[in-house]
Amino acid sequence: MAFSLNGKFIASASDDDTVRIWNVETGLQMHELSGHLFMVSAVAFFPDSRHVVSGSGDNTLWVWDVETGSQVGEPIKGHEDCVMTVAVSPDGKQIASGSRDMTVRIWDVETGEQVYAPFRGQTGSIQSVAFSPDGNCVASGSNDNTTWIRDLRTRNQLVKPLQEHEDLVHSVAFSPEVDTHLVASGSADYTIRIFDSQTGVPKGEPFRRHEDVVRSVVFSPNGKRLASGSSDNTVRVWDVETGKQVGVLEGHTGGVRSVIFSPDGRWIVSGSSDYTIRIWHDF
Repeated sequence: MAFSLNGKFIASASDDDTVRIWNVETGLQMHELSGHLFMVSAVAFFPDSRHVVSGSGDNTLWVWDVETGSQVGEPIKGHEDCVMTVAVSPDGKQIASGSRDMTVRIWDVETGEQVYAPFRGQTGSIQSVAFSPDGNCVASGSNDNTTWIRDLRTRNQLVKPLQEHEDLVHSVAFSPEVDTHLVASGSADYTIRIFDSQTGVPKGEPFRRHEDVVRSVVFSPNGKRLASGSSDNTVRVWDVETGKQVGVLEGHTGGVRSVIFSPDGRWIVSGSSDYTIRIWHDF
């Protein structure tokens, strides 16, 4: 799922091959975006809140107009297997995507062409990608249990691969504060880890309260909280500085696949395999 920066819309991607756009205030569906030929694995808003990009099991990325529900341009093609994850750069000019073909690719939004040769090196499916707040780096989490951070200016790894997880990395996220340089990762080893993206040094001990796979991690807009969604059907909220759990949100009857904060940090939104989206305001 993704929250628009203007706080008005939520986009959700589903195994039913669609992207759906929801009005936050009314809770009503605005558009059902159809066209992908297989499950939609990921969705991300552009900074303008007017467009979203989706990645699919049909190996393509599509850009959509939020107001009209129509496709913008032609499908973006190049991956050789399912597109598992997408992210949009802070300036809205580039898209990052990760795939089961074990590559991370960077695309020019205006032309739909790849900006660089595919980034290779991780030896498993790329489960998650994220841009740093300044747009200069991309982090990727993989089925090979590692997180890689690449500097787009040099196209080299910023630090050695982060290898502390004992199982596949499902989700990665940068702290929104440019000067903190923190990146979080959630894993099938049931833990969350936070690293300094400039040094690769772990920050404190792993967060250990989930009882199943951690599917999604996200920082709050002020960088002080972290929310995580898990196959244990819960959303948990953590204090980033202390690593302590400060809230647990229960109600889903299936695994939580995605969590996001609203742009003002007042709400957490979760999407689950129970086919529902829930909005939480007391955490």
